[in-house]
Amino acid sequence: MDSHPSHDVWEKMRTQLLPFFGDGLQLVIPTSWSALYEAWFKDIEVESFRESLRYSTEELETRLDKAEVLLLFLVANERPEGVILGYPIDREHGMVFYLDTFATRTRGKGIGRIMLNSLIQWARINGFQTIQLDTEDVNEVGLPLKHFYENFGFVVQRLEDDGNITMSLTL
Repeated sequence: MDSHPSHDVWEKMRTQLLPFFGDGLQLVIPTSWSALYEAWFKDIEVESFRESLRYSTEELETRLDKAEVLLLFLVANERPEGVILGYPIDREHGMVFYLDTFATRTRGKGIGRIMLNSLIQWARINGFQTIQLDTEDVNEVGLPLKHFYENFGFVVQRLEDDGNITMSLTL
């Protein structure tokens, strides 16, 4: 990776994650879409999201067509272990990064915390004023998602009748 501050954030994240995964750890930031990346994404989705929240190939391609999309895979020994998918969205009050998909396969060890802290640093470096996401209070396997994001300073912006929660973090 070159010495651009954005790449430094990801390299620091990789270094922090090495103790969990060893030397087989890679960060993959695709510059174009491929069947391999789709397989990785769907592999993580199956373990992380109930079927109603998973994307079809067409839905995924629509998100990847957005300008300045960030797609990052955490890969250990050729197995996808985490994913970040997000993109800028137009908002009246400055640059907003929408965190569309965030998932880690290994839970309870601090991997998600390291990844999200790195994303927050990356968003600041890239001039975003806010990170926004949609989540739920507790997912179907009992993970307290709302609480997880609140620990980073995210606040609830909107709570919908279906349980969907829109949260944001001012950077």
